[in-house]
Amino acid sequence: MPTVPAADLERLSADIFAARGVPRADAVWIAALLVRANLRGHDSHGVIRVPQYCAALAAGHLNATPKVALVVDTPSIAVLDGDFGFGQVVARRGTELAVERGRAHGLSAVALRRTSHVGRLADYAETIAQAGLIGMLWANARGGLNVAPWGGSGKRLGTNPHAIAIPGPNGSVAMSHDFASSVWAEGKLRVKFNRGETVPPGIMLNGRGEPSMDPKEFYGDPPGSLLTAGAHKGYGLSLAIEILGGILSGTGAASGEKGTFANGTLIVALDPARFVSPADFHAQVAALFEWVRGARPSAGASEILVPGEPEARTEQARRAAGVVIDDETWRQIAACAHEAGLRA
Repeated sequence: MPTVPAADLERLSADIFAARGVPRADAVWIAALLVRANLRGHDSHGVIRVPQYCAALAAGHLNATPKVALVVDTPSIAVLDGDFGFGQVVARRGTELAVERGRAHGLSAVALRRTSHVGRLADYAETIAQAGLIGMLWANARGGLNVAPWGGSGKRLGTNPHAIAIPGPNGSVAMSHDFASSVWAEGKLRVKFNRGETVPPGIMLNGRGEPSMDPKEFYGDPPGSLLTAGAHKGYGLSLAIEILGGILSGTGAASGEKGTFANGTLIVALDPARFVSPADFHAQVAALFEWVRGARPSAGASEILVPGEPEARTEQARRAAGVVIDDETWRQIAACAHEAGLRA
C-alpha cells in the first residue's frame, strides 16, 4: 500500500478534478477537504471518494460549474439550491451564510438542496466554531440509501450523519463530534471492501437480512444493508435527520423514488454569547472537560479524551508520516489520473 505525502495527495486530487472542468479554486478546496478526512483518520470520506466523484461527473450526476442560488432568504433562515454541484463547494457557501447571519441574529439556519456529497460535516461545524459560534449539521442521503430500519432489513434510510462543534477561546475549537446514525458510514465499509477485509459483527446485514461480516455481500446482488447505531436510538435519530436535512431543505426524505444523489443538509449556527458571557461560557466548558477527564480510566483505557482530540492526534501523525492508501483505492485514483492525462 503506497504512503503519499498529504501535499502530493491534495495536488493530484485537485489536478484530477480541474482536468474534468472543475474551476481550479474549487478543485483545490475539494481536494483539501478530502485529504483532511484522511489526515484525521476518516478514510471513508477521504480520497477514496475521488473515483466516485469522477464517475458522477462523467455520468452527468455532478455539476462541475453549478449556479448556486439563494431560493429562501430571510434574516435568519436561508435555503441554497446547489444545482447538483460539489457538496463541498455548496456547503462552504452555506456555512459562510450561517456564520454571517448567526453573528447578526444569534441564531441562523441554512438548508442545502440539490447538493451532491458534502463530505465530513465536521469540517463545516468546526468552521462555525472557529468563528465563535456553536455549529450543528444534519444531512440525509436522497438517492443513496444504505441503512436498514430498526427491526427490518434492506436499504430504507441513509447513513444520515450529525455533527456539532463547540467554540473555544481565540478562534479555537473546544470539541468536535461527527457521527453517522448508522453503526458505520458506508465509506468505511467501502474501505474494508477495497482492502479485501471483513468487518466486525453488528455492522451489517446481507441481502437476505442475516448478520454478515463480509462487505462483498453488502455490495452484492441482492445488496446488504447497514445497521443503525445504538439500535432503536440511531433509528430514531436517522428518521429525525430525514426530516431536518431532507424535508426542510426541499431535498425530500428517503423513499423508493429513483433520482440523482443529493445530501439534503441543514446547517445551524448558534451564538453562545446571547446566553452567557464568552468568558463564562469558555470557563464552564473547560471545567466540564476537566471534570470528565478526572474520572478513573476504565479497564484497557489509558486516558479520557474529548471528541476531536483523537482526530487531531491522528492528523499530526499522518502529516509527518504520510497517508497510507490501500492498493485498490490507489489503483482507481491512478486510473482517474490516467484518463485525464496525468501521472499518479
